Amino acid sequence: ITDPQYSTTAFLTGLKQVEGWQEMPLTAAAQTVQVSAFPDHYAQWELQAADLVAEHWTTS
Repeated sequence: ITDPQYSTTAFLTGLKQVEGWQEMPLTAAAQTVQVSAFPDHYAQWELQAADLVAEHWTTS
């Protein structure tokens, strides 16, 4: 799915349904939602994702 807004909303909706996701390692939470055939591939993007969130996240 190439629409970032749709993809993000779908992922976050799925994540909210995962009990205890806040305490899970990032890659485990992502794998629980995405059910990827390559679950370890999320780890390579963890730092970049954290940097993007830190740069663009607003709570207004």
